[in-house]
Amino acid sequence: MAGGEIFEGKPTQSTLLTCIFAFNLIVGVGALALPYAFNSVGFVLGCILLSFVGFLGFVTLTFVLEAIANTSALVVIREPSDDQNTMTQSLLKSSLGTQARVFDTTEKPTYSDLFQFTHLEMSQLSKHLFPIWGQNLFYVVICFYLYGDLAIYGCAVPKTLSDFTGVDYNIFLAGFSALMVPFAFMNFSKTKYLQIATLATRNIALLTMIVLTIKFIAEGKGSTNVEYVKPSGISVAWGGLIYAFMCHHSLPSIVTPMKDKSKAVKSLFFTFILVAFVYTSLSVSAVFAFSNLSSTDCPNHPGDACQIKSLYTLNFSSFDVEWLAKFLTLFPVFTLTSNFPMISITLRNNLVTLFQRLDILNHSKKKQFLLCAILSPCPPLLVSFAVHDVSMLVGITGAYGGMFIMFIIPTLFVRISRQQLELYLGVGGIPDHSLRSPFRSKYWEYGVLLWSVVSLGIITASYIMKAL
Repeated sequence: MAGGEIFEGKPTQSTLLTCIFAFNLIVGVGALALPYAFNSVGFVLGCILLSFVGFLGFVTLTFVLEAIANTSALVVIREPSDDQNTMTQSLLKSSLGTQARVFDTTEKPTYSDLFQFTHLEMSQLSKHLFPIWGQNLFYVVICFYLYGDLAIYGCAVPKTLSDFTGVDYNIFLAGFSALMVPFAFMNFSKTKYLQIATLATRNIALLTMIVLTIKFIAEGKGSTNVEYVKPSGISVAWGGLIYAFMCHHSLPSIVTPMKDKSKAVKSLFFTFILVAFVYTSLSVSAVFAFSNLSSTDCPNHPGDACQIKSLYTLNFSSFDVEWLAKFLTLFPVFTLTSNFPMISITLRNNLVTLFQRLDILNHSKKKQFLLCAILSPCPPLLVSFAVHDVSMLVGITGAYGGMFIMFIIPTLFVRISRQQLELYLGVGGIPDHSLRSPFRSKYWEYGVLLWSVVSLGIITASYIMKAL
């Protein structure tokens, strides 16, 4: 996440394949909490909030793309290689005239030579753009988000198994913990085919749930008196909506293999539209089908439907086709269990980096590694013993960790990269390269930051009021 795999080789990935990878990255476990979020705020307000969060998410996505291109240019300017030195100096001379410390060149370069998309993960961007304290804070935020991810997974899997079998939740969580903790001490090896199978299973399940729900409504079994707007539920839905659009942390790994990166912004815009359509279809159909039903729990056999659950797949345990009901109910167990070790190892590696930066146990790398391996899966699993509400964990993770990674950090990246480039190219001297954000006005930056701070304040106040 903060330090993904480095792409090596010639970029050959098509625009369509980029869209598919981006779609699969965005549509994850957060989608299963969205119907409950929509039901909490009313389907009209839910659609408005979904559109707003999705749009701002796309804005900051373009900020990340531009920040990577800008930082790549800064790296070339500050530390040019021998074959880049003459080109860089000529570009700077054309921008700064007699003030530039440059020499002439016989070959006239273009700005596209300077603004290239290189594989810079968010952790590397923070190293180039943030001061030391900012870099440390970045790793703290990443670790918090990963802890939230693991807590969500640690809660969702045992809850699914407990509701499906009737066996106590804590028994399944204890077994899940015993199975997952050892992976934090191992190394991650590529599991391409496992991930492809996981992605295919998830998308088939989502499509099946949408079709079955629409069929349920068409048969006249849906809810009546559906509520349009419920402002009191915004605190429940807000973090879940943010969490559902999270992909910024893995954007470099998606775009780097892309053959024609000039189409990155348009292809990702199309992907966001498609994701919003799927989310809206899933959530609105759920509200019209299950929002006001009398039963609060669905049986584990063919029977009556129930109200929307915090983990939406549990709404299908009573479907009359039993094998399909079992598939939909249990599919989070397989997908989340396969992802837990990868996220745990990623968190461990980020904790090691943070410990090294803070000079914690640097004298003993072995002790440092073991401590980080323990601190990676154990705290979120302990949280899962105390908190059984998936929607609550999704909300907190999205409202805080997601808010920083999706909105605040990308905005700071693009603001600082623009400021530093203007020191070399002059105010207003940044060219309209192919990866530059369409939202280039500084008011977009200020607006996103202001909205983020206000949102954090409102969400925090709502949680405090609920606790009192």
